[in-house]
Amino acid sequence: MLKVLLRFKDLNSLVKYLNEELNKLLIAKKILDDEAKRDSLVDIIEIGSNGNISMRRDRISEIMKGIMNELNSRIEHINQLLEEIKEEFNDSNFTGIVLLEFNNGIPNRVLLSQPLTLGDFS
Repeated sequence: MLKVLLRFKDLNSLVKYLNEELNKLLIAKKILDDEAKRDSLVDIIEIGSNGNISMRRDRISEIMKGIMNELNSRIEHINQLLEEIKEEFNDSNFTGIVLLEFNNGIPNRVLLSQPLTLGDFS
């Protein structure tokens, strides 16, 4: 499992980042939904661990299930984090060390330094 931490100066910066990522994912989901409705053919190129390249053509609907599950999982995780931050901090902007932890590319949890100080709302 790959873990990564991103550091932010305050909660507002973190919330802004999460909202931007959420918007990107929602746009990607809409584009993929539109493409899936057309059920077009796509070329799938796979590179094996031994370096062999294989190519096949398949209907996009066949490969969309896994991609959509991944998108939905990321959207759900970000929404949960945003809801928890809102419930806990009531739109207040606290400054300190604010870390966002990713597990395998999915936002997982927020780590906050103690003590946090109430900051401005910029």
